[in-house]
Amino acid sequence: MPESTRKALEREEDRRLAPYALRSADATRRLPLEDDGRAFDYRLAYQRDRDRIVYSRAFRRLRQKAIAGILPAYEDHRRNRLTHTLEVAQVARTIGRALTLNEDLIEAIALAHDLGQPPFGPAGERALHVLLSGALDGRGGPGLGDLGGFSKSAQALRVVDLLEKRYAHPGLNLCDATRDGIERLGRAGSIEAQVVAVAARVASALHDLDDALQAKVVEPAEVERLAAVRSLRKKLGERYPQRGGRFVKANAIHRGLTHLLVTGVILGSRESLARWAGRHRIDGPARFGEIREEALTGAEVGWARGGEELLRDLEAFLDRRVLLGSEADRVEAVGRRAVHGLFAAYFADPSLLDDHVLLRAKEHLGVRYWRDLPRAEREREARRYRLDPRMTRLLADHLSSMTDAYALAEHARLLAIGAVPMPSAEQLRREETT
Repeated sequence: MPESTRKALEREEDRRLAPYALRSADATRRLPLEDDGRAFDYRLAYQRDRDRIVYSRAFRRLRQKAIAGILPAYEDHRRNRLTHTLEVAQVARTIGRALTLNEDLIEAIALAHDLGQPPFGPAGERALHVLLSGALDGRGGPGLGDLGGFSKSAQALRVVDLLEKRYAHPGLNLCDATRDGIERLGRAGSIEAQVVAVAARVASALHDLDDALQAKVVEPAEVERLAAVRSLRKKLGERYPQRGGRFVKANAIHRGLTHLLVTGVILGSRESLARWAGRHRIDGPARFGEIREEALTGAEVGWARGGEELLRDLEAFLDRRVLLGSEADRVEAVGRRAVHGLFAAYFADPSLLDDHVLLRAKEHLGVRYWRDLPRAEREREARRYRLDPRMTRLLADHLSSMTDAYALAEHARLLAIGAVPMPSAEQLRREETT
């Protein structure tokens, strides 16, 4: 009988992985693993990370967050942040397996990469950034200067390190390589993280195009003029559907471009990784461990000739025809107004916050629990909250965790009771200049 299932899996993993792939046996964590009294251990380290991410509340909330804009209350087919995450993971695993990298690590990073995404997609991220960067100080901001701004990658790391509550300690206690991949997605942390970054670009462009075709935002004829689709039609020849409705063509384009672009990444990366490994004389994981930090540049995962140009052309088309324009501007305004309005209301009056946020304030700020304060003391304590940058960051945590529907409903509720003042025309003009 093997020493343990995990040990046997680690030996098998080490045998089949490329010398520059990260090994589960070498994984480290900030905290010891929790002792749950298990007699057997069936999972590798990064498999355990994947499972912790999937069971997190932040992961479940992704299904009610839009990729861009605002997710409608009832939507059967349009992608959301959860389906986007699953498509990124699928593309990344395909690439990782072909390159004999650590699929479990790739999947963990992919599943967690959007956990810090606030409501309303990039519009919500921009709204929180101007509040926490000092850009709105004197015009609705906290007035505390630059607090480091806001980015979804840094927020995702806060989610897995601090905000999720499933154990006696804060956070999920993920492996350091998983955390590094979440925070530095696409940079020089690991080759697995680079794969996830490329997969996120590919999956985003492909599902945005597919959604636009299915929703009749763009026509098949104009999509067929794109360089990537022209290349696809040339490769398929008579197998490309010349007739048929929008649905048939949209599916053919999505399948074909997925294969075309993923193949381009795999073939290009095999060549670039072989050259890179040869240049650094990487003949095994021990050598890779010695030179990893100084040798990795973030450009080891690449494209076959012309592949990235096809993707850039597709991304430019989507920016021009789908992600910009009057509807995108309307969504941007709605999202910005909701985020800024909620922040202003909570910042002015902490009693509007949920109990769990006030309990976190008590824990992290060292203050008394708000609900226990006599009413005569609350305004003085509210001023203390407003002067503490940690409270501003807690408000950003709360706002970024909201789903699209909840943020809109909460904004409408607070607006109705007068907790969110209607902005004046002058305030609106000043906001537009930031």
